[in-house]
Amino acid sequence: MRKIAYFELSSGISGDMLLGSLVDLGGDVKVLNDVIDELELDDVHIEITNEERGLSGKNLNIKYKDQPHRNVVEIIEKIEDSTLGEKVKEKSVEAFRLLGEVESEIHDVPFEELELHEVGMIDSIIDVVGSIALVEDLNIDEIYASTVHLGSGYTECEHGKIPVPVPATEKLLEDWKVKFTDKEGELVTPTGAAMLNVLAEQSNPPDMKLEKVGVGFGDRKMETPNALRTFLGFQKNLDENVDVLTFYIDDMSPELLEYGLEKIREKALDVYTSRASGKKGREGWEVKVLSKKSQTEEVIETIFEQTSTLGLRLEEVRRIVLDRSVEKVLTEWGKVNVKVSSKGVSPEYESCKEIAEREDICIMKVYDAAKENYEKEK
Repeated sequence: MRKIAYFELSSGISGDMLLGSLVDLGGDVKVLNDVIDELELDDVHIEITNEERGLSGKNLNIKYKDQPHRNVVEIIEKIEDSTLGEKVKEKSVEAFRLLGEVESEIHDVPFEELELHEVGMIDSIIDVVGSIALVEDLNIDEIYASTVHLGSGYTECEHGKIPVPVPATEKLLEDWKVKFTDKEGELVTPTGAAMLNVLAEQSNPPDMKLEKVGVGFGDRKMETPNALRTFLGFQKNLDENVDVLTFYIDDMSPELLEYGLEKIREKALDVYTSRASGKKGREGWEVKVLSKKSQTEEVIETIFEQTSTLGLRLEEVRRIVLDRSVEKVLTEWGKVNVKVSSKGVSPEYESCKEIAEREDICIMKVYDAAKENYEKEK
């Protein structure tokens, strides 16, 4: 079953709010201490308090002695040189690259020379790397996010008093759906905005069996709770809204069309064609492309680049896919990947093809052996 999380952002998001909500969901605090050790952050410890502000949740404070400003390249190198998990390192580096590129543009400073100031401080390093590590620790497969609520007024920073959202947050939230509110103060920090880009997709979450709600508090005093709620649940089968893109081709050779379709398949969930008659009786192909909503713009761009079509139709449909897992089965020629679902087992084509070509044997022989061996093992 897939584990799904949903960020409810009516009070915005910051690094400490995110950390608090993930710990409140059951994330292991030892994971945060491991991050501190792996990144060799001296004289740092985490304080966690249970609070009641109409909602019950966690408030995390990171305590440390005075720390120097850090160069963004140094932060990235420190993460890459650590023994943290590969996914944690990859997403953490992505987050700091996003933050660094935005700050570099705003302050007109080369990326390699940029000191991140507030973002580079110890608490923000732990906010970024610690949150990503906790998501991995909780085995969360996908994260969705609501409309991002923004505050109003001004906030203090190293450069003085500036309006919110601050410039870095503005740039990081480009293309996100936002709502302007009269809540006073900085509801969304640059760190929080970067974490949304790295971790979440902005759309309604699929139906799920709710397991728990984690609440992480910020330090801002407000009339309503300054809290991030993270909903955690399970989905037995994949049930989601996706886009179907349909177009017609009658002026490309089969070889060129197949090449274009392969490029589209690299971005899409599925692509298939059927013979059809077009204008003036011309024979051609109707092409249907299934795309995740977050990938649709990129898929459309690829369609126009790789095919001769001048237009397409787009519609939203509901997609339901049985829950499945990928396992490895040992055969006499090596291991084969098989998909396992409630309907049984199905060896993966590419895995069987690789062995068949390497051993110069019939692919069906590999397919049958993988299926038979899996059933024997079970």
